[in-house]
Amino acid sequence: MLRTRLATAAIALPTLWLLIQYLWPPLFTAFIVTVVAIGLFEYGSMAFPDDRPAIVATVVFGLLVAAGVITGQLAWAGAGLFVAILGGMCFPLARHGDLTLAVNRLGLLVLGVLYVGFLMPHVILLRHQEPEGWRWVLFTVFVAMGSDSGGYFAGRFLGKHKLAPAISPSKTIEGAVGAVAGAMLIAWLASLWFFDRRPAGEALVLAVAISVLAQFGDLCESALKRAFGAKDSGWIIPGHGGILDRLDSLLFPFVFAYYYAVFPRV
Repeated sequence: MLRTRLATAAIALPTLWLLIQYLWPPLFTAFIVTVVAIGLFEYGSMAFPDDRPAIVATVVFGLLVAAGVITGQLAWAGAGLFVAILGGMCFPLARHGDLTLAVNRLGLLVLGVLYVGFLMPHVILLRHQEPEGWRWVLFTVFVAMGSDSGGYFAGRFLGKHKLAPAISPSKTIEGAVGAVAGAMLIAWLASLWFFDRRPAGEALVLAVAISVLAQFGDLCESALKRAFGAKDSGWIIPGHGGILDRLDSLLFPFVFAYYYAVFPRV
């Protein structure tokens, strides 16, 4: 498994760098929208494994919300949420007539629409920030990966105290600390290499925030998979599972990095 993960990373990292830095913005947007659609399908397949209309609804409604985020048009996002709530009530009521089931499925549907359709498109907004958008995306990706790697090795060799055994039995407190250390190391290197317009101290503080959010996102997806009885969200990435399995630690950091980058400084 480790060998497969390393082989996949060896191919994915240079490819991601090229895509993030050089891909024509409309193509980058189309690429991310495709990823969003796959992520929505994976979520829908876990939440509603035997209900194809609900899976399709999750993808369609989520893409409407994603369009609102990408275009900055509240009408698109509002329409997506409205249809998601309306459809979320209509589908189960029409098929089952069970109000409790309808409300539960409505919650799952809206959660998926927001979790994937709202959060993930923020990477497009982040990348399109001039002149440092691509640097912000690379910084966030590499720091989150550094956090993941630091947590993996610290947990494997030093881990003794469980972090959240009911959600993810393999995660440890030592691994969480190692994740923050790994994120800070990569952030320091990134600040020297391609993100030199930001002070190293600022990069280290951002690394801590990104690592905490990345670990929280990982735990959130683990909780979802455990609740849905799924081992992985999908199979599209060898050694890593599905799109959501790989992006769970990036969704919250992307949103944080975008609003940090655009928030006016006092």
